[in-house]
Amino acid sequence: MSLSLLDGNNQFNREDHITMFNANITSCDESGIVYGETPSWVPFGEDNDEITREMNNEIESKKNVLGKNKIDHTKGADTTEIDPIAIRGNDTLSKILYMMFKYGLVGDKAKLQCMEVTLGDKQSDGSYGAFTEDAVVDLKSWGGDTTKINAPITLNWKGNKTHGTFNATTKTFTETTEA
Repeated sequence: MSLSLLDGNNQFNREDHITMFNANITSCDESGIVYGETPSWVPFGEDNDEITREMNNEIESKKNVLGKNKIDHTKGADTTEIDPIAIRGNDTLSKILYMMFKYGLVGDKAKLQCMEVTLGDKQSDGSYGAFTEDAVVDLKSWGGDTTKINAPITLNWKGNKTHGTFNATTKTFTETTEA
């Protein structure tokens, strides 16, 4: 890992870190989501002013008999809540969420292939640092007020990150094969 990541002196804008999902879905029914061979990466967030990955780590601090604090820090299950998600016509995410609602999809049947890209992590070839990871989608509700159909979700990250780079021109992810 190069420590020259995130070069520059300015703070980064929120849009410099993008969470995407693979929209190349060939079918979605009571059996779950089926993907095509080549991912088609589409960003989450059209309706949102905040999307945050929560680490949910466990921290326990205990004072021992010598008067020193011992910190136990355990990795938690990462989650990302996305609310609202307005349901739209001709929108892949809306279609996926509708099928999840229609067929009651949960667990691995409701698994999305996702990618996170950090534009501040620009590589020498012009690509950006990225990783892919599967997320089980928990569809929190379906409906909403009188303004729109809303379908908020929680992405429950599976922890199977694959590190690599994302080429914004070709819209492709390339796995890193060496450290």
